Amino acid sequence: MNIDPVVIVHLRRPTSEHTESRSDPFWEFGSFGITGCHNNNLMHLRNGDSLMGVRFAFAQGGRLGMRLVYLTPPIAIVTHPDRIEATWIPIKMPFRYDCAPILVRNSGLSDFPRLLESLHTGNRPTLEGQFSSNYRSRATCIDGQIAEEIVRVYDSRRRNVPKSVIASNYVDALPWVPPNPDSDREQTYRRRLDEARQPQPKSKVHKAKKQTCKPLTHEHKPKGGRC
Repeated sequence: MNIDPVVIVHLRRPTSEHTESRSDPFWEFGSFGITGCHNNNLMHLRNGDSLMGVRFAFAQGGRLGMRLVYLTPPIAIVTHPDRIEATWIPIKMPFRYDCAPILVRNSGLSDFPRLLESLHTGNRPTLEGQFSSNYRSRATCIDGQIAEEIVRVYDSRRRNVPKSVIASNYVDALPWVPPNPDSDREQTYRRRLDEARQPQPKSKVHKAKKQTCKPLTHEHKPKGGRC
């Protein structure tokens, strides 16, 4: 049985900067990477080929631990002059942060036992810290058994959920409202898209290096959340 290749995307928490909007991902348009914030690691131009067809597991940290707010369908990669953009269909809103499946909490709580077990080998003093250390800058697919677990648990939790656990606004998927929440998502996305399409000086354009992130081979109960 083939397992969809999965890459964990470690999302930043909103800062206290007065201009902070934390706009990306643009869930409403099935898009991630258009702001260029992840250009130096996961969304670097050289990773475009290797990311084609993988599924992004968006991990959001906060006071209630690291949570899986969204798992994309297999993504397509759009290459812009100085960045890549991940897009997916169908487009759906993510879980609310406080209702999303728990990847890990420092208390040892997790809806993903295989993932939790993998975090016990490391030199970070906390489980959430070890998760961040493992995945903050990672641009490669995760272990096959953990990928299978993430897909299985997420799909189970997402099936037939009440509307109350799904974000109605992008800020619902964040651990707290940023200082400058984005009030016009479509306008912001279109502006960012226009910026990304602008030609760049040759010195800023990096040639993509072809890599592969092959489908994983199956080798081998989600716990209920409080929502």
